[in-house]
Amino acid sequence: MRLKDLEITLQSMERISDYDISLEQYPTPATIAAAVLFSAEMDHGDIGGKLVFDLGCGDGIFAIGAALLGAKKAVGIDVQSKALKASQRNSNLLGTEDTTDWVLGDVADLALKAPIDTVLSNPPFGVKKRGADLRFLRKAISIARVTYSMHLSGEKNRVFLRNAVEDLGGVVTQIERFEFPIPRIYKFHRKERHMIRVDLYRICNADCE
Repeated sequence: MRLKDLEITLQSMERISDYDISLEQYPTPATIAAAVLFSAEMDHGDIGGKLVFDLGCGDGIFAIGAALLGAKKAVGIDVQSKALKASQRNSNLLGTEDTTDWVLGDVADLALKAPIDTVLSNPPFGVKKRGADLRFLRKAISIARVTYSMHLSGEKNRVFLRNAVEDLGGVVTQIERFEFPIPRIYKFHRKERHMIRVDLYRICNADCE
């Protein structure tokens, strides 16, 4: 599948219409999700034939995108049942129901008997609740060979996150910046669309490159 084809397919997904600000829910645009997934597969081989987890999956865009790129199994985890219902509908719509699973629960409570290949995550940015993104990052590094995680951009945050990753036993192998559009989804939003800068971190455990 070409990048443009993946992007167009992901744009056809149903997006959640009711967001919870306490969870800092912001939909990952199809353009960004497609770029992250395509690079993860084409540059590093981290998707095809792999066991992939999407932590805080929302409507399932990362898990479904991974399935479309040939993941052996893609599992989405979220605390909201309505998000998982949307994920399931999207999976049925795009024909990935045989390679996707959906789990209701908090990522911090996730327990696995064996390590997985790849985690993809757009966690809460930690603006409303300080350190919220680190809960996701901590779990991701503990269960996966390689992690792709999105965080607010900025030099101070980069230094902080690099140190946090090192303390958790990971190594940052790549950082890519994206212009991330946030639509007007909450009552306090005044603009139709607000742009922020986010960094995508690729993080390895000891046995990956």
